[in-house]
Amino acid sequence: MSVLAALAVLMGCSSTNKAAPPPTGGFSNTSLSGTYVFSTSGADSGGDFLTMVGSFTACGCSGGTISAGSVVMNDPAFVFTAPVPAFTIIGGSYTVGVDGRGTASLTTSTATPFGTSTIVLDFVLTSSQGGLVSEFDNNGSGSGTLDLQSSVTQAQLAAGTGTFVFNLTGVSSSLEAPEATVGSVTLDALGNATGVQDLNGDGASNPSSAPLSITSSSVLVGTPGTATLFNGTGTLSFAVYAISPTHLKFIETDVSPVLAGDVFSQSSNTFPSGELAFTMAGVDYTVPDGPAPLTVGGMMNAVGTSISGGVEDFNDAFTPNITSVSPITAPLAFTGGVTSVAGRSLLTLNTFENGADGTAGTFTFAAYPSTGGTQLLEVDSLGITGGVAYPQNSTSFASGQGYGLNLTGTNGGEVDDIAEFTNTNNSLTGLIDVNNGGQPSTQNFSGTYTPDTTNLGRGVITTTTGGINVVSYTLDSTNSIFIEIDNYQVALGSIGQQASASQGAIATRMASLRPRTAARVAWKKKPTAAGQNR
Repeated sequence: MSVLAALAVLMGCSSTNKAAPPPTGGFSNTSLSGTYVFSTSGADSGGDFLTMVGSFTACGCSGGTISAGSVVMNDPAFVFTAPVPAFTIIGGSYTVGVDGRGTASLTTSTATPFGTSTIVLDFVLTSSQGGLVSEFDNNGSGSGTLDLQSSVTQAQLAAGTGTFVFNLTGVSSSLEAPEATVGSVTLDALGNATGVQDLNGDGASNPSSAPLSITSSSVLVGTPGTATLFNGTGTLSFAVYAISPTHLKFIETDVSPVLAGDVFSQSSNTFPSGELAFTMAGVDYTVPDGPAPLTVGGMMNAVGTSISGGVEDFNDAFTPNITSVSPITAPLAFTGGVTSVAGRSLLTLNTFENGADGTAGTFTFAAYPSTGGTQLLEVDSLGITGGVAYPQNSTSFASGQGYGLNLTGTNGGEVDDIAEFTNTNNSLTGLIDVNNGGQPSTQNFSGTYTPDTTNLGRGVITTTTGGINVVSYTLDSTNSIFIEIDNYQVALGSIGQQASASQGAIATRMASLRPRTAARVAWKKKPTAAGQNR
């Protein structure tokens, strides 16, 4: 099966567990109102890469009906004819519980390649503006975001100008060799674009000192819109779903490669200063048994061209650096530097673990600042790892609040989780929905949050049920990001504090954090303790 390198934490309990009643909250079917853009990336039931981007209109009424919409899905296992078509959504239904957890069943006008006309999404709302989502049917599993679309039309966006940053991940061919790209493009009033692009496929990146030059023609008309990207070596074609003038979703409509991800506006082209929290995922090619999944996360202080005070956690080939919670195992310390040219920076990190099978070294990443965080991609030809760094504006994990959680990763096959829980003095209780390779279930969720008193903003969530054992990094008063720290899954995800349905909080952009897709592996890590195999 394919291995995803920023992956999902499904562990622990079996689907026969009796789930407790959901906690109270202020959500209902009326909370989902308007047109929402959704995206998921993961794997189909056979383990091949599967990604979807689409939109649907929810009535915002007690009846929970869905009307118009469309969805583009791409999967190398199916012989699509380029451009990959958009399937029309002709109806469906949804339910939203008081805790913000819900499901949406989307009906397409024609059968999808999986032989069904139904797509099921599982989600947790952080507000009526959207939340976190995963695929929750037998066709496969994947994670992403659910975002309320602004009133700005695709045609209006077509007339837009400015600089945009993209972060796209997927596979290079039907063999599912991993591929990822980050870059920036500047659009003129005619939709023409110029820019630069860093590309990394299967660990063989382009030279970091010479990013590819981009010329392209972009047309954002219709639903979905379309865009093309030409980098001198080939042309990539995409379907485009606009969330707002500053945030777009791209999914490739070519048959090879298959890439999908987010595009954000760029308000500053300078690498940010101050405290940053990050998560990244990818592939370690140095392990004896072949390519293995890798996630890294941490915090760092950026001052001018220097990176100081950096700390890192990692889970490399199911071997995390954290071995104890009380006291919390110390993270790996690192330093680094930044060089910048025209909106593209090179971030070099020293004494950093990034795919050397537990050994620290020096690694280099292309970095593009955007309104959705600084987009990162490894460009040192030593491996393929990428992710996002965010400004860290808070170090506390608030008590007395409800939270939504999304996690995505691998235990040898794709796993994805959606959870809702309450935090009461660092005691966590709620429910978790699990999709383990296309086998959905709902389980109880309970555990504790232990803050790191030395590295403020870093903490560990350890569960007694629900299987989420992670180290997290607080971003602001409402959002955190994390990686899994046990030896039976490699995963990452995000946590968003819930607001009442009438407020405007928006979830952390999980799609921006979407893990890199790893190469196929011939092995599967077996659980090492009873009850840890979902």
